[in-house]
Amino acid sequence: MYTTMHSTNGSTRQQPKMSVIRSFFKGLFYCVFILQATGYISAGRAEGHDQVRLVGDLMETYNKYVRPVKNSSTIVIVDFQFFFSTVLDMDEREQTLTCATWLTLLWHDEYLVWNPVDYGGLKKIKIPAETIWLPDIYFYNNAAPTYENFLNGTIVKIKYTGAIQWAAPVNFKGQCLLDITYFPFDQQKCDMKFGPWQHDGTELIVSATGGGSTVFTTNGEWDMMGLSSCNNVEYYPDDPDIPYTDVTFYINFSRRPHYYVFNLMMPSLLNTLLASLAFLLPPQSQGKVNLGVTFLLSMTVFLMIVAKSIPPTNTVPVIGQYFASSMLLVSMSLILNVIVVTVFTKSNGVDPVPIWLRTLVIHILAPLVRVKTGDLVKTGSSRKRLKGKTRTGGFFRSSTREMEFERVPNEVRPHSLAFETTDVDANEKHLLDYAPNNSGDRLESITLELKKVNEILNAFGQTNPGGGPPKTAEEKKNSKAWVVTARVLDRVFLVLYLIGNVSSLLMLVFQILHIGEPYVEEDLCHEAEE
Repeated sequence: MYTTMHSTNGSTRQQPKMSVIRSFFKGLFYCVFILQATGYISAGRAEGHDQVRLVGDLMETYNKYVRPVKNSSTIVIVDFQFFFSTVLDMDEREQTLTCATWLTLLWHDEYLVWNPVDYGGLKKIKIPAETIWLPDIYFYNNAAPTYENFLNGTIVKIKYTGAIQWAAPVNFKGQCLLDITYFPFDQQKCDMKFGPWQHDGTELIVSATGGGSTVFTTNGEWDMMGLSSCNNVEYYPDDPDIPYTDVTFYINFSRRPHYYVFNLMMPSLLNTLLASLAFLLPPQSQGKVNLGVTFLLSMTVFLMIVAKSIPPTNTVPVIGQYFASSMLLVSMSLILNVIVVTVFTKSNGVDPVPIWLRTLVIHILAPLVRVKTGDLVKTGSSRKRLKGKTRTGGFFRSSTREMEFERVPNEVRPHSLAFETTDVDANEKHLLDYAPNNSGDRLESITLELKKVNEILNAFGQTNPGGGPPKTAEEKKNSKAWVVTARVLDRVFLVLYLIGNVSSLLMLVFQILHIGEPYVEEDLCHEAEE
């Protein structure tokens, strides 16, 4: 207990000394911090004062309307760096390209030079671009309704050596001649031309010194395949003997066709294939022609959608060719179905199939498309007609010969009435043999007679279901020949229709493979000089 008390009192006496030491170091830290902050503020004030003094000295005698050279024969060289950022819009109908770019221009100003020692070691300043001389660089392919100088409204960086750097992101809308031959599997090349409008080649030279597609981001439809530049010297009609320099950038794009394939071409392909189902319907079906009309209308709708997205030029794109061929195939399928229905309706008549049509369809085409013709191939065609007999008389004679009638017993008398036969003629007396003698068997005899009449009527209906005069065996054979002809033509037209679909699809694929070759950089400067 005593030892513990002694330790506690010792530690208590040391606490004032530790507090004094902590207070000393804290005060020292605050003093150093205040001194540093004061030095920074003083330095910042000095730097800000030097910058104000520098700008004032530079702009005191500076004239932004005069070329920044002390010798009038000196040419100002502007280095142009172009970075393509993204495609904002590619309008095929208006033939315009709207894009976002990053531009950097470098030149030398002989009047913006100073000694950093005189201004506190200040080596660069940043001031508004409107306060100094700017080259009159214009975008030659401008397609916007109004044109604004893109060099204004930005900030330039000036070094003590007189080097000027202007850099800013700029959006342009320019003309671009689009080749839609292979739309939507197309590759486009747009050019963007920049150059001075008033300063000729003896005063200002523009030269492409850098840039590229390192900052490019796709917009989901277009991919950038390459960017090249070319420095040109042009002579214009207003000053035929004065050279003007410009720089032209060529941008190559490749379209992503997924939207058009899955939203237009795939439905069109399915629609064209489904149109072949009309050939599988029986010729007597009423929906055979209606189905073809429905598919033709749907193809027209697809073609109208495509027509809105392509420019009105004389060039027909790949997708337009495919839709036109598909519409032609669907139209032909409708015509062929009408022909099949027309041939089938001939089966209701009595005319035989023409010999040339019978030979071509039944004897040649039917084995090729695997359609059974029965005994039509064996028996051939017969043009014999029944002579000296009417179809009606022949029918009733054959029918009545096949029917056997029962004679009702003589004892049966109708309606319980006794007929007097004394006044009946001998030629008519046999008719009374059918009369019943009592009323009990009257219903049975009437029923038997009605059954016989019903059988005769049924036999007549089966022989000629359409009504009218019944057909002979020869006419039945002709009718069957027309039906078989319609079936064979239906199968042949189906095969031809499928062959047409496959051919149009293969033509589309071959064209796509042709344009799918890798992009090759061209010597565009050499072409421009020529």
